[in-house]
Amino acid sequence: MKCHILSTLRTRTVLLCAGTGSLMALFSMYLITPSNEWSKYMLIFNMNIESSVTATHSLSSCSELFNELSFSANSTNSYINCCNDTELRSNNTGYVCNLTMQHRLMEILNIVKMPGINCNALFNGTPLAAAKMNTTGRQDDIPIKDIDYLNLTQDCENFQTTRGYIMSSLTQEEEDFPLAFSMVVYKDAEMVERLLRAIYRPQNYYCIHVDLKASDNFINATSAIADCFPNVFIASRRIIVKWSWYSVLEAEIVCMNELWKYSKWKYFINLTGQELPLKTNYELVKILTAYRGASDVMTNYKCIGRHNWRWRGYPVPFGLVKSVGSVHITANRDFVDYIVNNETGAAILNWTKLLAIPDEIFFTLLNANPKLGIKGTYTGHQDSCDKRLFMTRYKMWYNAPCAGRKVRDICILSTGDLPRLFAAKQLFANKFFLNDDRTVVGCLEEKIFNDTREEYIGRKTFDTDYYSKLDFVINQLT
Repeated sequence: MKCHILSTLRTRTVLLCAGTGSLMALFSMYLITPSNEWSKYMLIFNMNIESSVTATHSLSSCSELFNELSFSANSTNSYINCCNDTELRSNNTGYVCNLTMQHRLMEILNIVKMPGINCNALFNGTPLAAAKMNTTGRQDDIPIKDIDYLNLTQDCENFQTTRGYIMSSLTQEEEDFPLAFSMVVYKDAEMVERLLRAIYRPQNYYCIHVDLKASDNFINATSAIADCFPNVFIASRRIIVKWSWYSVLEAEIVCMNELWKYSKWKYFINLTGQELPLKTNYELVKILTAYRGASDVMTNYKCIGRHNWRWRGYPVPFGLVKSVGSVHITANRDFVDYIVNNETGAAILNWTKLLAIPDEIFFTLLNANPKLGIKGTYTGHQDSCDKRLFMTRYKMWYNAPCAGRKVRDICILSTGDLPRLFAAKQLFANKFFLNDDRTVVGCLEEKIFNDTREEYIGRKTFDTDYYSKLDFVINQLT
């Protein structure tokens, strides 16, 4: 074993170690379980060394790699962020990025991990009292006030590092399949920031629409957070959003128009500030790839009778078939293109201003009418009111199982809902009140980041067979 000091970062001495066999296995343990002593250093290992290659030669090669990335040494980020470099990933020095990222993912997991709570026990149905653990480490989960984000974001690189953001695409598959997200928000900057952290990747795009009636502290906080990322932005046009009014839909259209400017993304997913992902970014990409271009938009023909009051007597334009669904969608690029660039799409959107709760009509109307020619829209005939056919959102209405309280007939998800959330097939869950229950949010975050790491190191795989056989995937306009 031979080690060489490459450089000194702000918080760590960077060592490059070349060697083989058991010594390498021993030193690799650092990447999994760093102790306080090891945390003074950052180790980079040459795992590809052959017996015929000297340690000195290996050190020289990797020193050149480090020199190419020497900008990292002058930043507050203690990690070489080289995994977004396709050339580095593809050649024989990619293992340096791989091992460095493994360590970073473990550090992020420790940042988001719930203090004093056994989340695995909660996912298995253990009562909260029994899942609490004695701990002498982290203090209790301390809320972050909106105004606190102005200080936290003074140094953006430090914010990204200390808050646990993944600043790499992680895999080539994810790099090649960027996503676009809208986030319609109005309160609780911490919840919004934790949602962003859970879904953030540098190849994706994020439009945040901040309600015009939001507090100044919230507006300033979300703006400061967005300013720390080149692919996150606040919508340039902000409106007052009121439930059941056209403004709910309008906020989504604002972000669609602004996201359309970015040509690389494959799918659009709209979110609110009170939601969390149930799948990792890698899993989202795998699922959406399995959709083969289908859009996931709730489409109900069978249930239309009980919703006739929403139409207010206005005839549906262009002879379209009636349908009622949800504002939550996972839509392909053609679907968004039709909304922002097509004259017929604009006319239908304008007509929905006459209706009650237009956000639950517009998207589903487009999806239920393949004669409009939008690729990926639904061509089948749903013969029930079963909302389980809709994968975009886990959302418990009316008499559906709910461990917490209900607000306007929607379950506010709590710790007791974790077993159902763990088993859910949906992509995202709605809705969470962070001030009501911080444990359910923390445990879902812990699961997402743990799964991300397990998938990255190859200990967890994801089967998309269920998603590839969904009705709306099989019956889509191509």
